[in-house]
Amino acid sequence: MNTAPRFHPGDRARDLTTIATALRGRQGSPNLRLEAAAWRQLAGALTADPSTALSCALDIALGLCHAGTAGLSLLKTDAANGTTVRWELVHGALASYEGLDTPVSSSPCGLCLDAGATILVSRPVKAFAWLEHTQPAIFEELIAPLHDSQGSVEGTLWIAHHDRRSHCSADDVRILEQLAQQIVLALRLQEHARDREHALSVLQSLQAAQQDLLSHDLTEERTRRDQAEAAEHEAHRALMFKEAMIDEVNHRTKNTLQAAASLLSLQARIAPSAETRSALLESRDRLQLMAEVHSMISDARADSQAVLMPQLLQTLCDALRGSFGSNYPGVSLELTSDALSLPVEDAIAIALLANETVTNSYKHAFPDGSAGAITVQLHSAPDHTLVLRIMDSGLGADLAHTAGGMGLKLMRTLAAQLRGTLEIVSHAGSAGTQVTLTMNRQSVAQRAY
Repeated sequence: MNTAPRFHPGDRARDLTTIATALRGRQGSPNLRLEAAAWRQLAGALTADPSTALSCALDIALGLCHAGTAGLSLLKTDAANGTTVRWELVHGALASYEGLDTPVSSSPCGLCLDAGATILVSRPVKAFAWLEHTQPAIFEELIAPLHDSQGSVEGTLWIAHHDRRSHCSADDVRILEQLAQQIVLALRLQEHARDREHALSVLQSLQAAQQDLLSHDLTEERTRRDQAEAAEHEAHRALMFKEAMIDEVNHRTKNTLQAAASLLSLQARIAPSAETRSALLESRDRLQLMAEVHSMISDARADSQAVLMPQLLQTLCDALRGSFGSNYPGVSLELTSDALSLPVEDAIAIALLANETVTNSYKHAFPDGSAGAITVQLHSAPDHTLVLRIMDSGLGADLAHTAGGMGLKLMRTLAAQLRGTLEIVSHAGSAGTQVTLTMNRQSVAQRAY
């Protein structure tokens, strides 16, 4: 049987065991069927919504204990006022005092928490004067502590009688203590629910932040992509314009070279002397060579800043065979070249130098229709030098010790432009002449693939 110490205000030192006997004679007639229905109702509230279980427990306390008021008081800690007891939830006659705060040391609930057990307080107004202002007056109060299995104290559950003829019984103690256990459970469930709601709120905030960040990143990426596409479109437009301008310049250059070559041919026809006519025709041939080189470069689909030397030299040799082949049918012109690509200005200079040398061999190395061979070689040496060597097997000339004509002067000018060394090996009456141009091309020559 559950018992509750009975406290008389002003006499707190009375033996609790003796005081507890006050309720032993108050045996009621419990309505077990009604209690079972109440516990089922409370269990349903705990399962469905723990926040409604507190009100349900107070209603059960009012009904089963036939009390005038049932209340739930919870401990609150305040930095300014210390620990107080708040009437958190009140049903019944004193419902209007819900939310009332009192110091724990000045409250009947404080007596219960000091005792650590359920207590019965008669006429609490005698010890706690502030209760005089509560209406209706409290003649008897039964208070049960709220504490969990770890001993953590939450507050108290209490009932009050406002009729002098109404008193608490031992069954009321049992019911109130059972309800106190369920209220502690409801408080824990509410706390867990708040924790879950907080965790869910944090998770939702994190997801929202991630979504915002993702949206921002997508917007930034879309902006960068649009800017890149716009820049690409502008670059493509500029490239098309540049290519159109280059095509126009190439066309005008080609026409200009052809017109100049035609003028030189016309001037050669009316030249008064054979020497002047020969000089004009040689200049025409040089312009025609430059036109051929320019045409090959402008028609190329590869990088316009570099020229494949085997193709260029092959074009040159084919043109020279076409010019001199009919007059020198016994002279062969052979070409060997490494797969090299050179900048346009260097490629043109080498082609012009080769043109002057081969032309000189055709004209002076094979008199009277004699047979022989001219060889053009372009190789990259192991010491990072580029060597152009042109040899003929015809009649040698003492070119090394003479200033030479216009062709030799042009060859030396081109060698200087290429930052190379020009060497001519030939002696009058000996077999063959060899012209060697050695260039340091490590910084500009590239292997063509």
